[in-house]
Amino acid sequence: MEAIEGERVAGYLILTDIEGRRHALRASTVLGISEADDFGDECLLQMPGGRLLRVKRSLDEILTWLC
Repeated sequence: MEAIEGERVAGYLILTDIEGRRHALRASTVLGISEADDFGDECLLQMPGGRLLRVKRSLDEILTWLC
């Protein structure tokens, strides 16, 4: 069974970046979220160590998944 984006699996949130790579993140590790474009359909998630994760989802959708 493959986990789908936005699904929580064993305490991890599954996200797919704009390059198609899947990531399993603990919601508590996301330090900040910003809209990445003028249309509001992409976001940047700031992770520990200064790493940025760009996803093709709206800020509202990401916030809903993290809560």
